[in-house]
Amino acid sequence: MNYLAHLHLADVTKTSATGNLLGDFVKGGIDTMPFSGEVKHGIRLHRAVDSFTDQHAWVKRLKTELGPLRRYGGIIIDVLLDYHLASNFEQYHELSLSQFAQKVYPQIEINRELYPERFVRVCTAMCEMDWLSGYNNLANIERAFNGISARLSRPVDLAKSLDWHQSNAHLFQQDFEAFYLELISFARQYARQV
Repeated sequence: MNYLAHLHLADVTKTSATGNLLGDFVKGGIDTMPFSGEVKHGIRLHRAVDSFTDQHAWVKRLKTELGPLRRYGGIIIDVLLDYHLASNFEQYHELSLSQFAQKVYPQIEINRELYPERFVRVCTAMCEMDWLSGYNNLANIERAFNGISARLSRPVDLAKSLDWHQSNAHLFQQDFEAFYLELISFARQYARQV
């Protein structure tokens, strides 16, 4: 899952928004990281959510459908899942997408001394440019793909996956809700156990 889903799951599990985002920016053992216990808990949840998503049969099937872009399936599907969450956000939260974004931005700790520089840059841009509110717009998803493509070691046009998505939107529409409700249930259970 991408930024929106991790922040939404942080909210529904009452865990750290910072930790749930930070999972994409830190590697290695969590116990030795110089963060609070709450942030570490969020990182653990982030990793568990990523593992659940990557191992889910429906997500695996979507990745195989990507053809030549299959190698980047994890990235592509994560972004598209955020798009579908954003497009149906009020089914999963009592707030609208823009209200949720304004609620969650202040919860993200942007401490240059404590957190990796890339995390600080991304979170600062996300909050200042209100990325989350635009996740239900395919033009913004295309911009996100272009930004990710520019950071890859080999040039690849991930935005081409939007053509595949348009042809296969029914695959998302028919099964996204069941998958996401499973994920919410998993995240709640995991957050209580750790």
